[in-house]
Amino acid sequence: MLDTRNNYHQIIKWIATVAITTLTVTVCFSQTYHTQSIIGLCMTLLLLCVIGLSFNTKTIQHFRPIILFCSLIYFGFIVGGCPCILFYFQGFILFVAGNTAFWIPFVTIISILILSVIFGPVWCGWLCWLGALQEFIFKQNKWKILSSKKSQKILFYIQTLTFVVLGLWLMIAQRPIICTYDPFISIVRLKIFNWVGYITVPLLLLSSLFIYRPFCRIICPIGWLLFVLKYLPFTTKLKISRCTDCKKCHAHCHFNAIQKDKIFHTCNFCGECKKANCNSIIIQ
Repeated sequence: MLDTRNNYHQIIKWIATVAITTLTVTVCFSQTYHTQSIIGLCMTLLLLCVIGLSFNTKTIQHFRPIILFCSLIYFGFIVGGCPCILFYFQGFILFVAGNTAFWIPFVTIISILILSVIFGPVWCGWLCWLGALQEFIFKQNKWKILSSKKSQKILFYIQTLTFVVLGLWLMIAQRPIICTYDPFISIVRLKIFNWVGYITVPLLLLSSLFIYRPFCRIICPIGWLLFVLKYLPFTTKLKISRCTDCKKCHAHCHFNAIQKDKIFHTCNFCGECKKANCNSIIIQ
């Protein structure tokens, strides 16, 4: 019975891959945005499908740093940071608010959400160049900052509030505003565009040095959406089964998503915990 269910799950994943391939090729021919950026996005979504299909293999884990680095170089420094996931988020909100000109960001976010339900939040852990920038800056240290279960809950509440505020701000403004204050764009373009950047850029760089992916854990609205998706019963997620309390996987989880014998919803599917060779971690 279990094998049959797993086979059905794999079939659904392959169908999703074909569907997203068709979608991305269609979007690729759109002249709405810069062709170089949209082709890169299409390739990224296809790569997301590939990673999702092969996530449970040991080989793919060796390529994660390379994939993150390439994402940072291409989307960050070559393309110039735009469009980024925050751009697509604001376009998604503006489309929902009635501005149909932003249909491509809407379709992009819906595609990422659907793929995250099927494959898990692979986007966050493997492909997002915003997360990659923070991850490469991060220096492992002996301080266990934001590592407790209580802190995870507090961060989630703060992120929820941030999502609501950003959403309402965009709906009231009825125009793209996030990119104006985006510190990531200032960093990759080596230029600060307004006085807010003199605060947010140093804050992002300094916090990323001591805290693993602080923006992802506190502010990122797409991260919040993907976290919330994990509460759906049919969403693919990591789970600890028959835990032996060896705590080997805890040392590999910089997100501190593993709490005792459970994996918290903040897991970004980076797969680092699998390096502990713990057979208790399974994909559900």
